[in-house]
Amino acid sequence: MFLTTLATETLSAVSHFEACMPQSCGNGPNISYPFWISEEQESFCGYPNLKITCKQENPVLSISEFSFIIKDILYNNNSFLVVNASVDEDDCPIPRQNISLSLDGTPFSLSSNNVDLSFLYDCEELPDDYHTYPVSCASNDSFHSFAVFHMEALENRNYSVESCQSFVNAPVYIDDDVHMATLLDMNYTEVLRMGFILNWAPLNCSNCWASGGRCGLSDSNEFACFCSDGSHTNNCNGNSKGCLLEFLY
Repeated sequence: MFLTTLATETLSAVSHFEACMPQSCGNGPNISYPFWISEEQESFCGYPNLKITCKQENPVLSISEFSFIIKDILYNNNSFLVVNASVDEDDCPIPRQNISLSLDGTPFSLSSNNVDLSFLYDCEELPDDYHTYPVSCASNDSFHSFAVFHMEALENRNYSVESCQSFVNAPVYIDDDVHMATLLDMNYTEVLRMGFILNWAPLNCSNCWASGGRCGLSDSNEFACFCSDGSHTNNCNGNSKGCLLEFLY
């Protein structure tokens, strides 16, 4: 009976290792811990509410009321590049809420590498001698809506932001390979489609990855390192003491 139980537990642990093999939706990066793909991977391969859904072969993550398409994941520094799904689908999206407000109470935060593209709505006049991105679908004959980088520089040119009814900041990540001339030739939708970077709370999976394992969660929501020879608490080199991870989200 003891040998049968031991064999069953070992097979179960090995199946966990196989189940948590990184997967892709078709487009975008491979998905692995702390994320997992619904209907492609088991829920123990990541945190329950860090579930990825494949939509039209794109990996999509829901945060609060927003859906984001994941363009890239940098597992080594706990960050990923996302595009708001509405921006990807709409030729004239109108950001009405700061993304930062939707991140409260989540394991995510905006990267300091992003810059703000500020949207100013229903303004009485357009700035003189300052590059703007027109938002035509939110403008009319009486009021103008537009987007700008570095709104503080616009204010320093004596433009009255108070003449606008509202403004919203949308984060954008500008790669070093994107030249300013290229950026100025884009429309604001193309700029938003460059995406922005989110960070997630650091998780200690590096020892497991380095030893050839795949990170996941045990039945009691403790960190587990799934290895080809079974489940360990820290890495595949032995059952060194692991740590209990708090539920993130």
